[in-house]
Amino acid sequence: MKKIALLALILGLALCACVPALAATKPLTIAVEKEITLTEGESKDLLTTTINSTESGKVRYTLTDMVTGKVVYKETRKNLKAGKDVAWPLPYYDKGMSNQKSVKRLQAAFKMDGKTYTLNLYYNYSRKNGQAAQITVEKDTWYSNNTACSFGPQFRVVQPKLTDKWYMFTPIDLTQQGVQEFEYVASNMYVIGKVYVTVYGDVVTVSYENFYEKEAGQTKTLTEYLYFFHDFASVDQVEPEKRGPSDFAFDRPIRISEDLEGDTNVLMFIRNEVTYSTYANATHKLTRFWPNLDERKALRESMLALMD
Repeated sequence: MKKIALLALILGLALCACVPALAATKPLTIAVEKEITLTEGESKDLLTTTINSTESGKVRYTLTDMVTGKVVYKETRKNLKAGKDVAWPLPYYDKGMSNQKSVKRLQAAFKMDGKTYTLNLYYNYSRKNGQAAQITVEKDTWYSNNTACSFGPQFRVVQPKLTDKWYMFTPIDLTQQGVQEFEYVASNMYVIGKVYVTVYGDVVTVSYENFYEKEAGQTKTLTEYLYFFHDFASVDQVEPEKRGPSDFAFDRPIRISEDLEGDTNVLMFIRNEVTYSTYANATHKLTRFWPNLDERKALRESMLALMD
């Protein structure tokens, strides 16, 4: 009896272990064809869907221009078999586009069993002198709760023991009156905006902007952290959570003679948290951050020369 009970327990645990795996399976998966070329009046396959949860099903496909709200294409298909790939088209669509390069944001929606599954796409369009439109389709990628810093050397390169993260810091000469601009970089991958350091007399103010913030910008700032180190020898900790609250803040006047103890050669450290998309807004893609470009190498070297 004990053996039977033990066998039943093992079988029960095995069945329980299988349930989460089944529940975790998405009812519908969507794959994107990366590059296609269309000519006027033509339509080509763009997306492939696979039903995972049922033996067969009905799927309604709607493609919408997210800028104008116009439905570009819609289609319903019935009795689609589970596990079988089904291709869906992208029609030629140049409403409001010029002969030069432009971008449209499209949303593909698939409705199945009363649920809607959506995917945001970017329709990168280029047409010149009546030639065939060159169209590249790109999936909208989101980065949640990522860190963002102002451009400069990286702590882990100068002193690896400080952190294994790619945090940057910015050496600044505060004797330089006026506005100094620096790239604002997220995830060490994308330039998402600019940082401004404004010096007027004895007062310095630090501010930043996310690209296209006032034009339906998609970058959201979750937390802010600004700090000034007098020199690199005084850098003992770079994680804001461990350092505690900072005495400095964005868009608030900082007196060099008092708040910075008269030090005009400082290291600025920004470590904000952001959620952002690869596109700054519906029509403008962010620029990839390539740290080893010659101009960035030269700028880092000049910054390092400022360090005490």
